[in-house]
This record gives sequence, structure tokens and C-alpha cells, in this order.
Amino acid sequence: MLRELLNQVAVLLKDESGLTSTEYSTMGGAMAGGVFTASDALSQAAGTAIDNVVNAVSGGDAPAV
Repeated sequence: MLRELLNQVAVLLKDESGLTSTEYSTMGGAMAGGVFTASDALSQAAGTAIDNVVNAVSGGDAPAV
């Protein structure tokens, strides 16, 4: 019985059939979430930087942090 289990594990480890559509969709969703999060953070940082420049040029308040 142990030998059969070890043989099945060996077959599983040697299996190189590739990713299934479920794995592709999961990976794609994770990547899309990461891109959305990064773009949101970048747009907020750019907006803050632009506000700081506008305030500095116009002599307004101190830069936002």
C-alpha cells in the first residue's frame, strides 16, 4: 500500500500537463487586482505631487503629506 502511494506521488510530480483554465483565471484575477491596486496608489501619489507643485507655485499652504 505504501509503495502504491509513493508511485502515485511520483507520477503526480512528473506530470507536466500544464495549467488548467481555472488556474489561468485565478492567476489572471490576481494580476488584475495587483495592477488595479498599483495604479490607484500611483494616481493618488501623482495627485498629491501635483497639488504640492501648484501650492508651491501659487504661494499657498505647505505641501500635503
